[in-house]
Amino acid sequence: MKTTSKMAVWFGGAGLLVVLVALLSFWLFRQSEDADRWQRHTFRVLEKSNELLSSLKDTEAGQRGYLLTGDKAFLAPYLEARDSIPSQLAELRRLTQDNPLQKRRLDVLDPLVEAKLLEMREVLALYGGQRAEDALKILRSGAGKRLMDEIRAELNDFDQLEGDLLEQRTARFRMDLSLLLVSISVVSLLAVGLALVAAYIVYRETHLRLRAKEEANKALSDAHNVLRASEENLSVTLNSIGDGVLATDAEGRVTRLNAVAERLVGCSRMEATGRPVEDVFHIINQKTRQPAFLPVAETLAQGVTYGLANDTVLIARDGSECPIADSCAPIRSCAGEVIGTVLVFRDVSREYATQAALRDSATRIQAILDTVVDVIITIDEHGIVETANLAAMPLFGYGVAEIIGQNISMLMPEPYRSQHDGYIGRYLATGEAHIVGSGREVVGRRKDGSVFPMYLAVSEMRLEGKRRFIGVVHDVTERKQAEQKLFVAKEAAELANRAKDSFLATMSHEIRTPLTGMLGMLEVLSLTPLDHDQDETLKAVWDSGRSLLRIVNDILDWSKIEEGKLTLSPQSISIPRLLQEVVHTYSRLASSRSLLLWQHADPRLGMAHIVDPLRLSQVLNNFVSNALRFTRSGEIELRAELLERLDSSERIRFSVKDTGIGIAKEVQKHLFQRYRQESADTARMYGGTGLGLSICHRLTDLMDGRLELDSEPGRGSTFSVTFNLPVSAMPGDMMVTSSSEVTQKRVSPLLEGGVDVPLVLAVDDHPINRDLLMRQIELLGLRAETAENGQVALSLWREGRFALVITDCHMPEMDGYALTQEIRRIEAVKGLPRTPIIAWTANALAEENERCQNAGMDALLVKPADLSQLKEALKKWLHLSGTDPHQSADSLPTGDGGQTPGPIDYAALGQVVPESAEQIRVLHDFQAHLRADRVQLGDLLEQEDRIKGERTAHRMKGSSRMVGATDIAGACAVIEQAVQEGKLADARTAMTGLDEAIRRLEAHCMELKDGNGGNQ
Repeated sequence: MKTTSKMAVWFGGAGLLVVLVALLSFWLFRQSEDADRWQRHTFRVLEKSNELLSSLKDTEAGQRGYLLTGDKAFLAPYLEARDSIPSQLAELRRLTQDNPLQKRRLDVLDPLVEAKLLEMREVLALYGGQRAEDALKILRSGAGKRLMDEIRAELNDFDQLEGDLLEQRTARFRMDLSLLLVSISVVSLLAVGLALVAAYIVYRETHLRLRAKEEANKALSDAHNVLRASEENLSVTLNSIGDGVLATDAEGRVTRLNAVAERLVGCSRMEATGRPVEDVFHIINQKTRQPAFLPVAETLAQGVTYGLANDTVLIARDGSECPIADSCAPIRSCAGEVIGTVLVFRDVSREYATQAALRDSATRIQAILDTVVDVIITIDEHGIVETANLAAMPLFGYGVAEIIGQNISMLMPEPYRSQHDGYIGRYLATGEAHIVGSGREVVGRRKDGSVFPMYLAVSEMRLEGKRRFIGVVHDVTERKQAEQKLFVAKEAAELANRAKDSFLATMSHEIRTPLTGMLGMLEVLSLTPLDHDQDETLKAVWDSGRSLLRIVNDILDWSKIEEGKLTLSPQSISIPRLLQEVVHTYSRLASSRSLLLWQHADPRLGMAHIVDPLRLSQVLNNFVSNALRFTRSGEIELRAELLERLDSSERIRFSVKDTGIGIAKEVQKHLFQRYRQESADTARMYGGTGLGLSICHRLTDLMDGRLELDSEPGRGSTFSVTFNLPVSAMPGDMMVTSSSEVTQKRVSPLLEGGVDVPLVLAVDDHPINRDLLMRQIELLGLRAETAENGQVALSLWREGRFALVITDCHMPEMDGYALTQEIRRIEAVKGLPRTPIIAWTANALAEENERCQNAGMDALLVKPADLSQLKEALKKWLHLSGTDPHQSADSLPTGDGGQTPGPIDYAALGQVVPESAEQIRVLHDFQAHLRADRVQLGDLLEQEDRIKGERTAHRMKGSSRMVGATDIAGACAVIEQAVQEGKLADARTAMTGLDEAIRRLEAHCMELKDGNGGNQ
């Protein structure tokens, strides 16, 4: 019982002890598990810390690679590493949220990392914006390096604290394992004691002990595995760093190398471990080739971080060399003792190569600047020269050293020299730039005081926060000399043109004067009784004279076309009448050659159209004349065909078709060139000068038409011209054309004669022309007296007997201009009534009309003037028809009358519509059509319809010219040109000018009054 009690007490105590030991073992086991978990947590924190440092280094390396090489491939790792840094910081904060000390360190680390990233972004932005110098300036400032050193220091302290925690937790883990082993031992002893009591208990206790032992061994194995995993994680971390890492123990023996360090030193980790660091890490000075200072011993002794000097070269085991940058930091224990060092180094070969490339680039740029022929000068905001290239010496005469440091005004003459600093000060204060950002021609001053023209372009830049100005100077002396020579040549050419004009005027007068006498006398002769042979002879002489006159007119027309002096006089005409008159002109010649000449006008054509009838008739006459010349048999057809009806105009094709010899294709290419005919025999066989078709081509272009030719040898030819002609509301006038026949016998006199009929003074220095003019006047039923020059004519006029004066312009002693001016002066002084004066000249140039108008003449007749033309002029100016001469379309505005300047050229309008009341009605009709055309043109431009838009602008331009609306015609021409070139935006912009011109026209039309004095 006692034994049983003892056994019970023993078993009870043993059981209690077992329970206590089991509880203690369980508690120790849990503690070991916690210690293991915290140990793994610490390794995780260290891993993330190393990853953060690695990312920062990768970012810095990527940035450095891009800046040094310009290769954007370096930006990929930079961007990847940069983008991962915020998440890594966040992960560190999460892992250390239960550690206030580490949280405070992260609070310090965050702004440093953000500042480092901001600095790198700023450098890359400056480099990418072509401001590499500013980027390099930031790098050279060392701010980035200082930030990186502070980040490394903070991370080292962070890792150091984590290392201390790791050591504490490792010690605690070991202590827990020791206590666990003790408890196991106690349990084992208790099991042995119990085994002595009972076999069953021994067996049971033995079984329990073995089981506990197995669990303990498993726990030890797990702990070993954790330590091995931690070691592997540390190795992976070190191998992922871009720099080489070499660690030593307290005796300076190598304990660890990462992969980069193995590659740089040429030794594997296994080979280097345990060896003194001097045997593995060989460094020398690049310049002296002597062994360089290795800071491991000093770091171990003093516990401070050292960096290697510049120009340090690492020699690998195989003898290869590479320049490196290095730092050596102490490794401390939890107690703060130095237990080793860590060397962190990297290959800087690329950095050195990039620095050398930058130096070479700067040298190359300076060499380029020194070879540029233009002067390039940089000044500061005070006008002081900072740099200048070598081109300044030959241009200004100063050496570069003489200019640098001086005020730029030394290169300027007065008054610019004294005013220059004021220019800069005003620009810096107000930003008002006169030359900065642009260029202009100025004057420079050389060292010897001479001045020269130059072109100066100035731009502004900022360096280190200060403003700088760059000036590029180009010597334009040679260009100015060339311009002066060109000006002299231009003056000489213009003088030659004026001489040619004078020659043409003289030729016109000298050739047309005898022609006038001959044709005039033939006309007078035709009024006398003639037999059949005499009449035929007279017609032959008349035809020859008219042919010679056409040749002279062709030469003069071509000269005027070449000089751009030929102008159009559009008016309302009937196209069927025009065709009829052309056919009538050549009907007798066609009949004499047994040719059928006929005309056809499309019945769909409008009643009247606005065109220059003289020039259109000239083109058609030339076509018909050529057809008659080259057609031996058959017919000649003159047609006017309606092609298309437009808004206010019609597209009409005029054609002359013959059954003549035809023209070969190769000849057609140069047929419209001046003085060119089909062959050398053409002029001999058929006559002609070769000017007619070239004049037709130029006249067609002048009237905005298109000339076409369809011909084959042996099948005849068709010459055609196509025009867009505005439709006129006025009936077409019958044209007065010169006939090739002597048909003036039908001209009836104005009066029956007598002493009361008006007396006309005829003035001409040529006796034949003077006698002819007197005969023509008398044939028209008027009286006439003659004078051989202006002086005699003035004496006769003073008698006050003459109702009208007809005078030649070019005469000895006193010409027609001087005679007219003197008569007008006397009339003004004495208050005499105005005597009509008609110029009678052989000069057909346009300048003659203006000169006669300026002299005070009322009208102009070009020699030879036939009886019908003379009759119309006399009837008009002698008031024989009751027509007010000042409202006539043929009158010349006087110097003291006429329309005031405005949007309408009434001289041009008067050629289309003679009567004032009719002019007002036409302008109001034009205004109404113009509004509709303006809206349509705007819509077409918005729809980007180029074809219809160009056509509408062209039509508006033509109709505006017809009524003398020159401003509107000019605006429409600008729009038409822009649409032709496809510049629709410019065309829409030009609509503003058109609208302004239309507004002025509408305001002018509001002021117009009808013939009764009321507003229309």
